[in-house]
Amino acid sequence: MIQKTIEFLERQKKLLAVLIALLTILTLLFTLLPSDNLFESSVWKFDKLGHTLLFGTWTFLLGLYILIATKKSLPLFALFLIGAFFGISIEILQEVLPVNRAADPYDALADMIGCLIAVISLKFITRKSD
Repeated sequence: MIQKTIEFLERQKKLLAVLIALLTILTLLFTLLPSDNLFESSVWKFDKLGHTLLFGTWTFLLGLYILIATKKSLPLFALFLIGAFFGISIEILQEVLPVNRAADPYDALADMIGCLIAVISLKFITRKSD
């Protein structure tokens, strides 16, 4: 099953790249828009879970793309660092930009947890696909 999914994604590299780009844009919009511009919802009660899922998914898709595009073993630690850097950078931008947002170290931690889950999942997938 994993191998068939990877084979499908190999034929759809552009789709995967578009998904990564769209998720990057959505992530930036959700995290850098002023919070009063975001719709009110009970979803925001699960903010840390959202961070974990958002950055985990972003890191996972990026890892899949690298795996498929290079056909080499994944640099998992570097992939984790890229995802973590993305999350930490957004928290810094929230603090320094005039967007009525404040940095939250727990958001950055949730981002890193998502990246770690993604890297572990990718490690599992690459082992199963060999």
